[in-house]
Amino acid sequence: VVLCGAVLSAQEASKPSIEGVWKVSEIVVTGAGASTVSSPQPGRFIFTRGHHSIMYAPGSKPRPLKKAEAATTEEKVAAFDSFLANAGTYELAGSNLAIRPVVARDPNYMVGGFNKYQFRIDANTFTLTNKSTDLNMRFGEQVVPSKAPASETRMKLVRLE
Repeated sequence: VVLCGAVLSAQEASKPSIEGVWKVSEIVVTGAGASTVSSPQPGRFIFTRGHHSIMYAPGSKPRPLKKAEAATTEEKVAAFDSFLANAGTYELAGSNLAIRPVVARDPNYMVGGFNKYQFRIDANTFTLTNKSTDLNMRFGEQVVPSKAPASETRMKLVRLE
């Protein structure tokens, strides 16, 4: 019994962990608005035991800069649309990852919203895949899946630490 416990403990210890700091290295979107961004703008995914912080600019071009200290409405919209950020908790079940934000760029996401991913870790590469309907947001009293056109997003992350 002791030997079996030691073997199981060793297997768990050698299992790759999502805990750490990850850099976004590629974003592939299929379906509506298909694209491949092989040199994405900066992005970091940070996972600790049970908590996450995610910030990234999903495009391949630098984010637009304001022309003056006081941003125009158009500049504010461009800044909002060019950046994703949230932090909160996560849950793992096999190869499934559920993100539950406590704070997010989008207020409808942080009040009960969540996102589901399939994930895989190979050495220092962490791949996250989700379908457009895996994103859930609160509208009124209901948390509902996205009605965006069908697509799938695959993000490749590389471990920094």
